[in-house]
Amino acid sequence: MPTIRLTLAYDGTDFAGWQVQPGKRTVQSVIESAIEQLTGESIRILATGRTDAGVHALGQVVSFRTSAPIPPEKWRGALQSKLPRDVVIRDSHEVSDDFHATYSAKSKRYRYVILNRDLDDPFLHKYVWRIKQPLDIAAMNAAAACLAGTHDFRAFESDGPNTASGVRTVSFIGLERMPSFPGWEPRPLLMAGWHAASDVSSEGRGEPGDFICLEIEAD
Repeated sequence: MPTIRLTLAYDGTDFAGWQVQPGKRTVQSVIESAIEQLTGESIRILATGRTDAGVHALGQVVSFRTSAPIPPEKWRGALQSKLPRDVVIRDSHEVSDDFHATYSAKSKRYRYVILNRDLDDPFLHKYVWRIKQPLDIAAMNAAAACLAGTHDFRAFESDGPNTASGVRTVSFIGLERMPSFPGWEPRPLLMAGWHAASDVSSEGRGEPGDFICLEIEAD
């Protein structure tokens, strides 16, 4: 029975998060339903993590075992035909039996986008947080750099201890101004170091950008 790994992208606007919840539309539930429609198998899929309501994904990894005679590389197209348009299978392939989407994950990377201008944009409400006041990228990067490395982040938790330890290692954190919305494609943002104290666009044109992109990666 092969183990299949899928990489997903989805718009979380109309989902109540990742995890199956009674009476609610979730990403996990629509994918498991699609697998059952395709194969007749009732399968519980494993994911690298659980997103909250309204959170989007660029490259979330899931895995599951199946007895269906579908070639690994064909799962992407076959499963996509059963899924709604706000969930996309980016790729599919077979992995070793000891692969576990949750426990095999090395790190997670998150992107937060701020629209930093007075004029709003009705087409981006679901994807940005608007702040009217001009923000100082150099100061924000200096503050963000304090979070790099290994620290106890227990104080950042909202509901009591969720794990045995709050110690985590932030391997990357940085902010960058951009002249346009960064879109959904994964990109090597500020890969050269912990942070970049730059207040101009990343494309070297010297023009200030209305969009501020914060990316953070940790174990």
